[in-house]
This record gives sequence, structure tokens and C-alpha cells, in this order.
Amino acid sequence: MFMMELDHVVYFSNQSPEEHVLEHKGTSIGGRHKNWGTINALTYTKNSYIEYLSVENIDVAKQSNHPLIKLLLNDLKDGEGWGTICVRVNQIHEVNERLCSEGLVTSGVIDAERETTSGFVRKWKMLFIEQDVSDELPYPFFIEWEEPFEERMQSLREDGTLQAYNESLLISQCVIAVKDPTSHVKEWAKILNVNYENHTIVLSNTKIVFQHNKEAKDRLKIVDIVKCN
Repeated sequence: MFMMELDHVVYFSNQSPEEHVLEHKGTSIGGRHKNWGTINALTYTKNSYIEYLSVENIDVAKQSNHPLIKLLLNDLKDGEGWGTICVRVNQIHEVNERLCSEGLVTSGVIDAERETTSGFVRKWKMLFIEQDVSDELPYPFFIEWEEPFEERMQSLREDGTLQAYNESLLISQCVIAVKDPTSHVKEWAKILNVNYENHTIVLSNTKIVFQHNKEAKDRLKIVDIVKCN
């Protein structure tokens, strides 16, 4: 059975992971992406998380051909802010085949990893839809973790990253501001292969809501977090 749910939301930051840990309760240092020149801090919720993504090595980042890093460098020119949404799947190669069959050009499945502060290397696969970086809304991207979800959550509990406070939180909705909510919700529903109602897509663990935007740049604007127990 295909899984299609929110994995995480990305916040593009000029701050260090240590600063985010001090500023946001329940946040921990994630690790570094050596090949991309970036580093992150993570705030986990019950079944998704916020990634605060920062540049650690600007020279490496500028040389990176990674779609997310290109978007990060572009958006940080205008300051910090929400970047994009990542969707968790369990059959990423099949998702890639479907998107290509529908006429979309993709990055192909990308192998990725980051080294945690303990030295553990966490691995995953990613998939992007090719798109020029601009003020237009970035497409969601996809992730499939090497570890099964419950195993990954348990390892995060054991190393102290996922605490009771984190598991009491839930990302209830992601609000995306765009100039044409109707066309965007239809496009995203097709990409995600899910239904929608009005301007809202309902995933198994959150809602994605499109609203009208008067600003020049179409982006994720609001991430609502609620107590789930």
C-alpha cells in the first residue's frame, strides 16, 4: 500500500543549530550534510518534524547541484523563512515512475545521508520534480527513509532526540500562500495522487491548505502545531 504523508517542513535559516536549540523547546541538533555544505536543527513532533536548514560551508553549498540547496541559497537572499514541504513515501521508485509517466521531469531517486552528532550516519532517498528556482511555489519533494518509521522513532527516543514533549505535538496544517489557490491545489493533488476539497488536501497526518497570496513570492507561510494529547 502506498504511503503519502507529511515527513517534514523546511525552514531556511541564517542561525546555527545551537541557536535554534536555545530558541525552540524540544529542538535538537540534527547533523551536517557534508556534500551540500549545510547543517540543521530538528524539532520533532509525533510523526513529522521541522527542519531548520542553514549553510555551514558556503563554497560547498554554491557548488551543489541539489535542488533543495539551490532553493535555500535563493530564498535566503530575502531573509529567513519557510521553504518547502517534504512528503514521506514507502515506494519512492514507483512514485518516480508515476510522475514521469504523467509527463513531469524528475531528479531521479537521489541517495542522501547526514552524520549526527554521535557519528551515526542516517540514510534516505529523495526525489524532486525539476523546476527552476524562482518566486513560483516549489513543488513538494519526496523522501523514503532507510529505516522503517517505528524503528527510526525508537532510535530517536533512545538517543534523547524524541522526548515526551515532542510526541505530544502534531503539525495540524501547513498553509501555503499562492496567487491562484485553485490551480495549485489541483496540481498538488495530482502530484501527490490524493483527493482535495475546496483549497485543502488532507493527508493521513496533516492538512495542506492553499490561500490567496498578495506578495510577490508564493511560499509556505504558516505551520500550525497543536498538542495532540
